[in-house]
Amino acid sequence: MTVVYPGKRKGVVAAPVSKSHLHRLLIAAFLGGRRDIFAPGANDSADIAATRRCLAALDCDPCTNLHPVLSCGESGSTLRFLAPIAAALGFSPVFKKAGRLKDRPMIEYPALEPGVHTLAGNVSSQYVTGLLFALPLLDGESRIEFSSPLESRGYVDMTLRVLRQAGIAVGENGDGSYTVPGGQKYGFVDVDHPEGDWSGAAFWFAMNTLGSEVKVLGLDDESAQPDRAIVELLGKSEIDVSGCPDIFPVLSVARAAKKGVTLFTGTRRLRLKESDRTAAMADVLARFGVKTEMTENTFTVHGVGASFRGGDFTSFGDHRIAMSIAVGATIADGPVEIDNTECAAKSYPDFFRLFDELA
Repeated sequence: MTVVYPGKRKGVVAAPVSKSHLHRLLIAAFLGGRRDIFAPGANDSADIAATRRCLAALDCDPCTNLHPVLSCGESGSTLRFLAPIAAALGFSPVFKKAGRLKDRPMIEYPALEPGVHTLAGNVSSQYVTGLLFALPLLDGESRIEFSSPLESRGYVDMTLRVLRQAGIAVGENGDGSYTVPGGQKYGFVDVDHPEGDWSGAAFWFAMNTLGSEVKVLGLDDESAQPDRAIVELLGKSEIDVSGCPDIFPVLSVARAAKKGVTLFTGTRRLRLKESDRTAAMADVLARFGVKTEMTENTFTVHGVGASFRGGDFTSFGDHRIAMSIAVGATIADGPVEIDNTECAAKSYPDFFRLFDELA
């Protein structure tokens, strides 16, 4: 149990490393032959640790170890990125999954062949990224097509940037599909300078709209990260989160503090995250004293324009819910108790330490 006391915070923090960017850099570096990337980094999130661990497990010959065990933890990125890559490398791995990852959707690849691969664009862009990494390894040309519009396009753009850095060519077609030539070789990729994380910085930006003064260092204003949208979305009352679902929890807290109604659309996929984030945030905001309504693909917040209520809160074991509660606690009328803040280690291990260190 962690107790967060009300009060606006002031200070300077460095943005955490973007796990979205570092996942991609590590995978490209591994496919390019680097084997110095397996050792844990000092500030690795749990998800990045899972990717390093799984890449190390793939550093073997499928002729002698066809079924390596890939322990993905709760990292959906690790699982969805590496499933097609492992198949392209000739493996039939055993994936170990923890927490809600066991129930989250995935695509299994008993084998991977060149050709046309059709994906639903409204489930997870991670499937697209996995194929974009894997298909260049095959002998023939492939094409990725979509049966529904691609959401979270910014994450695919991040992947394409890393692929270009590795010398991999991908054709972007006018109909939204991708053409991927086969027989390509990955070149050198620098893993030592990943971008700062806009999704982690979003919590500090949201706190600032509630009266705190936290300066965030180390962000790239030209980043392809979809969560860079936090800066403009904090001031809007109609917000489509289909392209940036990870910042929904903290956006809903920030908007709940403003008087008036905020309509979030594109919320369907939020039910498939580390928690059902629409149900989780309905619970959190109710405890703060804020009314919400939801449908299958919308979430409406009736902002109070006043301080929140303090009390006992559950994070639902979800890192982004836990940190969003802490943001709301800064304007509560009493202490806020959060049942599990350790889950923040999934994406931002230092968040609560930094939070406590702010004046």
